[in-house]
Amino acid sequence: GREPLSGPPDLRLGRDECAECGMIINEDRCSSALLIEREGMREHIAFDDIGCMLDYEFENKGELMIVQGFVHDHSTQAWVETNAALYLFADRERIPTPMGSGIVAFANQESAEAAQAEFGGKLMNYAQLASARRAWMEALYGKPRSAP
Repeated sequence: GREPLSGPPDLRLGRDECAECGMIINEDRCSSALLIEREGMREHIAFDDIGCMLDYEFENKGELMIVQGFVHDHSTQAWVETNAALYLFADRERIPTPMGSGIVAFANQESAEAAQAEFGGKLMNYAQLASARRAWMEALYGKPRSAP
């Protein structure tokens, strides 16, 4: 009789583990999360890097019922819904992230443009980012044996 789980998770920095790479999540400025539903139950899945979340979504395409996605604003560390954020995809040497994706999120255009001026890279929405991440992964590691 409880209300269904909603909103972003309460991350326990230094204790929660990334669902994709298994690393402990130690900072929230690059972390992200999915609220999913499995067998009628909702749960959060946390990630230490936005790139990990994108890879997890790709690898589990068709198997995941995603209710909502969340990213942390790189400037304020506030949670933002994935489709409301603006993303900077920059050279991973210029903007360090936990797993080296070079992807950070912002809640507003002004902050995103300021980061782009400092770090370079390209600003994009979530759909564009998912495509760009897949192309980047394939260029770096080759095409997966079988895409879902």
